[in-house]
Amino acid sequence: MAALICPNHGPQPAGGTFCPICMEFLVPESTTPAAGRVCPLPGCGNLLDADGRCPLHDLGGMATEAGTWAGEPPQRPAGAGPSAAPATTRDASPDVAAFRLDFPFGPVSVGRAEVRIGRADDLGEIALRLGAHGNVSRQHALVWVEHDELYVQDLSSTNGTYVNDRRLDPHTRQRLFDGDELRLASDVRARVRRTGGTS
Repeated sequence: MAALICPNHGPQPAGGTFCPICMEFLVPESTTPAAGRVCPLPGCGNLLDADGRCPLHDLGGMATEAGTWAGEPPQRPAGAGPSAAPATTRDASPDVAAFRLDFPFGPVSVGRAEVRIGRADDLGEIALRLGAHGNVSRQHALVWVEHDELYVQDLSSTNGTYVNDRRLDPHTRQRLFDGDELRLASDVRARVRRTGGTS
């Protein structure tokens, strides 16, 4: 069996599943990209493009605009936070705000209809894009707009859904703000962007 290594920290002691430093999943040495081809930020592990840029952390002007790419937490309105109340509606109003999730594999728009994220065949294009990520559940998370605000809910995924590195409780909705980082399992990350509507 091939030695397991961390995409960020290299070879690790035998017998583990996660890197003890950054908690990334360990992968067989033969499937790890060549040294220097992985984003150097701890916990990222995204492959760098041909120009040596991370598709998540180097998005040009958006990085400066959001102020969150350098590790600063997004600013939230006073009193904002998760709500324990279940989401009862998934239909957005006609003047719905539009949002985009910037994944390394491309953007996913969220508008009037809820968006299910996972690897299940019936989820269409997003399932194809997530096919290589075996740690993402078939029905992983649900994202929707309600009253011009974006929400996410973990669908009892095996490896969790995270907002700004905080794991969500299953079936509890969490409001997402412009600039937040949404993470599925350990390695699929998206930046939340508001693209329309009112604030």
